[in-house]
Amino acid sequence: MNALAVIFRLLSLFSLVGLATFVWLQWETEKAKKNAFLDEQVSNGYAILQSTKEAQWKDVGEKKSAFKEVFLDNQPVGLNDENPLEIALDNLKTSENAILRGKDYRDKLDTLAMEFGPNTFLWNSETKAWEPNAATKPDGIATLKDPFSDLTKFPKEDVKKDDGTVIPAVPRENRLRTVLGMLYKSRNDLFGEIAGLRANIVERDLALRESQNLFNDMKEQKEEWEAKSNDFELKLQNTEADLAEEKKLRQDEKEAAEQQIMVLNNNIAGLEQQKVDMEKKHTAEIDGIKAEHGEKVSQLQREIGLAEKAGYQRGIDEMLAKQQGGAEALDPEKQEDANPFLDQGEGPPQLPDAAKEPTTELTQMTEYGIPSSIARIDSRSGMLMLPIGSERGMNQGEIFTLWKGKKEAARIKVQSTQKGYSIAYILPRFGEPNRLRPGDMVQIVPEKTPTL
Repeated sequence: MNALAVIFRLLSLFSLVGLATFVWLQWETEKAKKNAFLDEQVSNGYAILQSTKEAQWKDVGEKKSAFKEVFLDNQPVGLNDENPLEIALDNLKTSENAILRGKDYRDKLDTLAMEFGPNTFLWNSETKAWEPNAATKPDGIATLKDPFSDLTKFPKEDVKKDDGTVIPAVPRENRLRTVLGMLYKSRNDLFGEIAGLRANIVERDLALRESQNLFNDMKEQKEEWEAKSNDFELKLQNTEADLAEEKKLRQDEKEAAEQQIMVLNNNIAGLEQQKVDMEKKHTAEIDGIKAEHGEKVSQLQREIGLAEKAGYQRGIDEMLAKQQGGAEALDPEKQEDANPFLDQGEGPPQLPDAAKEPTTELTQMTEYGIPSSIARIDSRSGMLMLPIGSERGMNQGEIFTLWKGKKEAARIKVQSTQKGYSIAYILPRFGEPNRLRPGDMVQIVPEKTPTL
């Protein structure tokens, strides 16, 4: 009996040792799987980052700094000269392509940026590594959404159905591989978007540089005209003497003509009375038509104006933000209008209630003006650039008053105009032109009587 009891004890002990050994082996296998998986993902991440190419990334960083310095320098470039910003962009693209279009990077991206479904990787217990399953191919990434979020179709562990079929699992390792693949693809796509934005910056910069060259040409022409002004003053003095003599002769003629005018005025008085009666009749008819259609027109105009004003303001804000590197002072006039201690004035001319179009920002110049902004201004030369041109009614030689808020800020004369912009110089002894800044919103009102 004692021997049999000893045998049973030994068998129980061996069973416990065997169970412990089995559990330990299973734990070691799971540990090896996880460690191999983590080591694999770390290696893949550094391969996508191309972290071993320190010299190439340093060169990319230097080319980025050079591109930014050329952009911020913003020096004028001749029409036939090479654009330094375009050269800097080409150098940066060459440095980045040496990494992002290299075979080792592209091969890794094509392999890792995938959706890894059930059984796409198998554990090799001999090599202690995860190996791709040749019988199951991963799918390409369609979107950045979780493709395995429906656990009824893609459980995390195998599920045996009532009919005996098994729904294969998408383990957590494959889900993590898929998420990392999406990050790798998103990172690569962002590099492409950044390259496209840089190209757009170079294209816009070229147009701005052409405008700068034109502005400089207009400035030189202004200086030439100022040099000739002294000769014009001498000729003017001689002309004034001749005009004085001519004025005396015209005065004599005027007195004779006034006698004739008195006779004609008597005849005109009768005609004027007839005219007044007819005008009253027509005015009554017109007022009836206006009262009938005015309300409908005003409502439609109000809706159109709000939409166009919002779009126009966003365009101005974007242009100013790119020119000045921010939008902190897009509308300094808001602070001025909010100050109750400033003289508000009556403001620029306004359309009468029966005729104005509150629904839209006016697109063509009228006697009540048109809203715009100041693109560039040079206080020393007295020149400024407006982002509207001949298509909006800005004609060469015409004189306009710039209203900033409810004050007359300056009076200008158009030097030259093209489609999309105008160059003008500020007339002296009027308003406060020193208050004008690039980006200021102004009302451009034409002068009924020329002042120059």
